[in-house]
Amino acid sequence: MIIRILIFTLILATIPTTIYAQSPAPRHLPLDATAAILVEQTTGRVLYAHNAFERRYPASMSKMITALVVVEHLGLNDIIVVGPEIRNMPAGYTTNLHAEGETITVHVLLKALMIRSGNESGRTLALEVIRRQTGRADITYNEAKPLFSALLNQKARELGVRDTTFNNPYGLHSDTQHFTTAYDLALVARAYMNHPVLAEIAGMNAFEGNSLGGLTHPEANVRQYNWVNHNRMLPGADLGHPFVRGIKTGFTTPAGHCFAGSAYNNGLDLITIVFNSQDPGRWQDTRMLMDFGFNNFAFRDIAHAEQTLETVYIENPRLGDMYTLEVVSTESYRALLSHAEYDAITRVITYDPLLLVEDSENGTHLRTPIYAGEAIGIVTYLVDGETIFYAPIIAARDVHERTFDSDMDYYIALFFDNIFSTRALPYWFGFFGVLFGILGWYTAIKIHLRTKKFERWQQPERRRPSRYNRPPF
Repeated sequence: MIIRILIFTLILATIPTTIYAQSPAPRHLPLDATAAILVEQTTGRVLYAHNAFERRYPASMSKMITALVVVEHLGLNDIIVVGPEIRNMPAGYTTNLHAEGETITVHVLLKALMIRSGNESGRTLALEVIRRQTGRADITYNEAKPLFSALLNQKARELGVRDTTFNNPYGLHSDTQHFTTAYDLALVARAYMNHPVLAEIAGMNAFEGNSLGGLTHPEANVRQYNWVNHNRMLPGADLGHPFVRGIKTGFTTPAGHCFAGSAYNNGLDLITIVFNSQDPGRWQDTRMLMDFGFNNFAFRDIAHAEQTLETVYIENPRLGDMYTLEVVSTESYRALLSHAEYDAITRVITYDPLLLVEDSENGTHLRTPIYAGEAIGIVTYLVDGETIFYAPIIAARDVHERTFDSDMDYYIALFFDNIFSTRALPYWFGFFGVLFGILGWYTAIKIHLRTKKFERWQQPERRRPSRYNRPPF
């Protein structure tokens, strides 16, 4: 048994772990973007890629990772007093017109960062994070900027980003050392949309309210705001897509027009990244990517736990047992597949070689004994020869080995199971008929013998004389 387990374990080890089949080679999408990617949010599977690993400038799409770092270090209802960090913003870039001395919550600043894409909002948030980290209330933004950039890059590495460097919290093109790739930025976008508050902000068409978001503060210097989201694909916007949920626009002259998008429909959650596409190209590219994903991919149920996969034959089972055994799957599996991949799925069942009967001419035969729930092999699902899932398969019932003792038990049980059944009535009638016949024959013989004996006794010459009538000696 130990050798059998070791051999079967070795077989399992030679099979690759569960993986997603590679994306099919789709038709080339006529994108305007110089780089783009389409990713499924929950699985991370890349559904379409165009120059996805080339370095690009992310512009304000960088604010997604800024928001992720902020929510890790600050509370949403924390109140910040805006300071001189908002001064000297580069001309021509988006600002929210914050005022020095203004009191504003982190939650409202995040809306300013993501809805209005305020660059000075990013400065204020970054400075507050570093003040909390260092304990220095007097630290300047220029001193805090490299420290906050280090946090951005640390967070990026935690998300699996490998070819990205951030050197400011808002994405302005200050130098060539602020870059990423479509693939890396998709990882950031997935993490961003996994945060419920940030995902809610990304889907807001507008924000109207004061800087405290309805909170009160004794020394409040409150300002009123009315911001409209730059995302033209949100439902209700002029280029609205019914399934879009966010996320972030971006533009600088070196980066061009960019957009990180998110859309959900019928269980499919998509992330799109578009780099350097001219308006309205970035919206057309995003729509094209999303429609490609929704039209060509879906989650499919591939395997079901306790599903009967096939029936195999048993070699010489115990008398009275069935000669077949149902093989049952142990796990359920749901996979994201294209329609073509789903149609191409093949299923292969591999049995424990120590259970297989050699030279079987009539299909698969297994040796006994086998016990209910025992792993007897594996089932593998493949697409174009590539494994997407495998799991153990088990026996649905016990299958006992045939022995002399089992044969005796079978015949004894068969006798007692049938002796009082209606099927045994003819045999009972026959038995009693024979028995009555024997008894009748025996009785007839006995009567005949008695009759003969009596007749002999009645004959005088055969009658024994009485002792009283014997002559004297």
